[in-house]
Amino acid sequence: MRRPIHIIPVVIVLTLIVTSAARAFFDEIAQLKQELQLWEEVHAADFTDVIEQLDDITGTVFTDVTEEDWFTSYVSSLMDWGVVSGYKDSAGRPTGKFKPGNYVTTAEALKMAMKAADIDETQCDTVAMHASASEHWAASYIACAEEKGVRMFKIPDETSLDRPARRAEVITIILDSFGDDVMPVYSTFNDTRGHIFESDIAHAQLYGIVGGDTNKDGVELGTFRPDDPINRAETAKIVYQRMKEEARKELAL
Repeated sequence: MRRPIHIIPVVIVLTLIVTSAARAFFDEIAQLKQELQLWEEVHAADFTDVIEQLDDITGTVFTDVTEEDWFTSYVSSLMDWGVVSGYKDSAGRPTGKFKPGNYVTTAEALKMAMKAADIDETQCDTVAMHASASEHWAASYIACAEEKGVRMFKIPDETSLDRPARRAEVITIILDSFGDDVMPVYSTFNDTRGHIFESDIAHAQLYGIVGGDTNKDGVELGTFRPDDPINRAETAKIVYQRMKEEARKELAL
């Protein structure tokens, strides 16, 4: 069941404090969590509720997303809605990093899209057929993608799960996850004509989910660069815009 989206805030409600003090606070919270877990083991105590609250605190601290960054409102909103999360260390502890400049992988893009579309990957009954999925962290998402017909993950086509996703591919993954009916229309960008995902790009442009390239003065260049890789911050913006469109549709009902 899709969660109700009443109003998606355009103005961010979470102010991220990125200072040495914030970093120290995050470290202290992580250390406290470790001490509680150790105490549980030694004394057979139950601090599950407290540890979950600490996870909530540490999970919302991104030391590499500042108030001045253009992507802050998108990343922070998606984080608040449970769509994105930061990186974790080898022990599964949050590092406090989102790494917005990192290229998003095809598997990461799929997870973000399915979270945004409120798809519960644990409810997909199939086992992923993708050759690389069995030992991959995104196996359940890949299985869902195959079940729901996400074109990027069709069998026997086996998209590399850990390679950087391309800009057009991310759009297609998002639209398919939301079950959008993409009509066969042409894109206005001069570098997307004849592209395999041209209609998806045109659809996303029509609904304000994506825009084209601009120069330093904000003048549109008429290009989209569909096969260029895309980073995590840019992907967050596209996912946010698609969720915003979903809210607009639901409010219009």
